[in-house]
Amino acid sequence: MPTRAMVLPDDLIPLASMAAEAFQYPDHPEWSMQADEQRSLVESLERMRRVWPLVRVGQVVSPALRDVARGFVFEDNGSIGGSTLAQREGTTSTWIISAVAVLPRFRHRGIGRELVLETLEMIRARGGTAARLSVIDGNTPAQSLYRSLGFADYGSSTVYTLQPADHPESPVVPSRYDEARLAQFDWRTRYELDRRIVPETQQRFEPVTVCRYRVPLLMRAFTPLMTWAMGTRSRDVVIRRRADAQPVARAGWTASTRGEGVNRIRVRLDPACPDLAPILVGRLLHAVLERSPTLRIEAHNPSWSPAIARALEQAGFVPRETYLEMGIRLQARSIQAAS
Repeated sequence: MPTRAMVLPDDLIPLASMAAEAFQYPDHPEWSMQADEQRSLVESLERMRRVWPLVRVGQVVSPALRDVARGFVFEDNGSIGGSTLAQREGTTSTWIISAVAVLPRFRHRGIGRELVLETLEMIRARGGTAARLSVIDGNTPAQSLYRSLGFADYGSSTVYTLQPADHPESPVVPSRYDEARLAQFDWRTRYELDRRIVPETQQRFEPVTVCRYRVPLLMRAFTPLMTWAMGTRSRDVVIRRRADAQPVARAGWTASTRGEGVNRIRVRLDPACPDLAPILVGRLLHAVLERSPTLRIEAHNPSWSPAIARALEQAGFVPRETYLEMGIRLQARSIQAAS
């Protein structure tokens, strides 16, 4: 079977073209990659291709950068017909697999299985002990493939979408809480909040460990390049209970700087403070619409955070698709020299 390791940055633009065709679901158009997502992906990967020589320099001295993007592709007559991507999560031994795609004309030939198996073998060879991925709930063939390879369900999340029609006012945070800017590399606040609120079942494959949150110094230096490549601007805040200064929520937005693509909001909320949910969603909507008032907005919310789901729907968001989160344990092997 003509599969090979992904070659970066050469494969980036062909991958975008392949994904635009592969991620179409005629029976479920809401699952399909939308036109705004396709344009954003192509532009982002083109920018990434231009800065990749600098990334390659960083990979010489940074183990974390060596595993920022790896994968495999299936080729037919020189054209990419299938792919997988994989990325180490922080400096942990857990990897995230994404972009598992095969063009319709090549399906039912075992190509997807072979690509995932090669990816898992690469992860083992690089010292990985676990891998996880997300699959649309209802995509039965993909779910069956992953379960046959040993992946187990451990959680779910829903993507909500909103096409803004107006610009709501920003709600006021109650006086018993304090709001402050959350620095991009303030890993400790994020870690401490998640350690307290993320369910044990979720932590089976998304463990709350320091290595997952703390970004190595060299990776920090490359973050502005990655942000430029994505064409976005982001901001995060932390909400602390005034009585004891304990963080109870963090929230943020990411807005396009190019006037195209999709804007996003995100919230992590202590389940003991559901009253904050509509306030945080409202404040994020107001903030992102100030900077990008016309683009569609998405929010990704885990099933263990029902207060945020209710607040999103009250604000006009509608569910687009639900993802099953699946993970697998691996027996690590010695790390090979990076190519």
